[in-house]
Amino acid sequence: MYLPLGQYSPPVTLGLVAASRPCFPREISERRTHALKTECDKRQLRLIEVSGRSGIIETREDAHEAARQLKQAGCDAAVLFLGNFSPEIEDAVFIKAFEGPVLLMAAEEESVNALALDRGDALCGLLSATLSVAKRDLRRRVHIPAVPLVSATAGAGEIERFLRIMRVVKGVRNATIALFGPRPRDFETCSYNLASLLSLGVEIEELGFFDLANEVQRIREKDIEAVGATAAEIASEIPNVPDGEFAQRLGAYERALLVFRERLGLSGATTQCWAEQEFCLRHAPCAINARLAARGFPVACENDAYSLVAELMGQYASNQSVTVLDLNHTIPPDLHPSLSRYNAKDLVGLFHCGNTEMKRLRYGEMKHQITMKRNMEPDSAPDISRGTLEGMIAASPITVMQIHGAGDGLRAYIMEGEFLDIDQGTYGVVGTAHLPGFMRFYRHVLLGRFHHHAGVAFEHCGGILYDAMRLLGIETIDTPKPAGALYPGENPF
Repeated sequence: MYLPLGQYSPPVTLGLVAASRPCFPREISERRTHALKTECDKRQLRLIEVSGRSGIIETREDAHEAARQLKQAGCDAAVLFLGNFSPEIEDAVFIKAFEGPVLLMAAEEESVNALALDRGDALCGLLSATLSVAKRDLRRRVHIPAVPLVSATAGAGEIERFLRIMRVVKGVRNATIALFGPRPRDFETCSYNLASLLSLGVEIEELGFFDLANEVQRIREKDIEAVGATAAEIASEIPNVPDGEFAQRLGAYERALLVFRERLGLSGATTQCWAEQEFCLRHAPCAINARLAARGFPVACENDAYSLVAELMGQYASNQSVTVLDLNHTIPPDLHPSLSRYNAKDLVGLFHCGNTEMKRLRYGEMKHQITMKRNMEPDSAPDISRGTLEGMIAASPITVMQIHGAGDGLRAYIMEGEFLDIDQGTYGVVGTAHLPGFMRFYRHVLLGRFHHHAGVAFEHCGGILYDAMRLLGIETIDTPKPAGALYPGENPF
C-alpha cells in the first residue's frame, strides 16, 4: 500500500450493522447495539452506520440495503452484530452482498433480569448464522473472535482488534513491491513464486538491477545538490559515515529508491545485494535500507520478496518500523551469566548486515561487511563493502514471521519472544533472542520448508498476524507447540 513516508499502516473504514430475528423483539437488538456503539465511542472508534430500518437487518431487503450503504460509504470491512438470535439466511445474504471481510459476533445475555423476557438467544443464533455462511462458501471472508459472545465492552474491544487485523489485510491486498534484479546466485533459498505472492493481492514490479543503477547514475549527474543534502543527513544520523564521495554514493542510492517509490506507488522493494550491488554501486546498501524502513518503506536484501511481504505484514500489524534478520546462530552458554535462567535451546542469534533502524540499536554505527570484504577486496582497505550498520539490538518484545511458497499458495509461521539486553560482541546488527520452543520448531517445521530470513516486528502482534493471514487466505500457519505436544513426525520417545 502506498503510504506517506512516516506512516506505517493504512487507514481502515469499518461499517456496523446489527441483526434481529423477526420473531424476537427488535428492541433487544437495538438496545444492545446502542450499548456497543457507546463503548466504541469511548475508544474513539469511528464506525459507519446504516441509516433507516436496515441498520437492524430483519429481511433480505434489509440485508441488501445495508450492504449497499456500507459499500457506497467506502467501508473496507464490516461488523455484523447479532443482537438476538438473528435471521440466519439474511445474515449470510448481507455477508455475500457486502463482498468484503466481516467481523461476526453476537451479544451475550447482560444479566439475570434479561432472562425473564429479554433473552436474546444469540448463542444459538450464531450457530445458525455460521452454518448459513459455510453453506454459501463465505467462511474465508468472515472473522469470528475467539470468544464470539460479547458484552458491549468486550465487543468494542473485538472491533478495535479487528481494525488492526484489517490494516494488515488492506495493506497487503493493496501493496505493490519492486524487485530489482534476480536473486543472487548463491541465495537459491531466497527464490520466490510470483503466483504465490499474487494470491495475496500483492502487485509486483519486476525490474532489472540496471534500472536502479541507471537511476542512481542519473541522480549523481543531475541532482548534485540534492545528493549532497541527503549525504549530509545520513552522516548526521549515523556515526562513522565516511566523508566525501562515499557518502554521496549512499545519498544517490537512497534518492533513486525514493524516485521509484513515487513513480510506481511502491510499498517496499528488494534489491540484488550480495554481491552484484556492491560491485555496481560500490557500497553495501544496509544503512540506507534501515533509514527507509524507519520511514515505513522496507527494503529487503538478496531480492527476497517473501521476506519483504512478511516485513509489510509486521509493519501494518504493529504500526511501527520493522526489520528482516537471519535466523543465524546458536548462543554459547557462557555468553552471559543471566542466560542460565533460560532453556539454551530457546536462544538464537538473529543477525543481519544492518538494515535495522538506528533507534533500535545500542551503539549503532556504520562499518563494512566482514565476509564481503574477505571475498571482494581481501588485499585492500574496505571500500565497496562499506555501508553496513553494526550494533546490538536493544531489549524488546518481538514477533518473528515469515511466508513461503507452497505450490501457488503460501504457508507461514509466527513466533513471539523477546530480545534480551545482552551484547554478543560480534559483527553486524545482532540480537540475542529468546523464542520459547525454538529448537523443536526449527527442527520439525522450519527445516526444508522456510528459508533463513525472517521479518521481525518490535512488539507482540502474533495474534493479529494469525487472524490477518487467515483472512488473506493462508491456510497453513505454523506456530511453536508447547512441551508435550508433538509435531507431525516427531519421535515421541
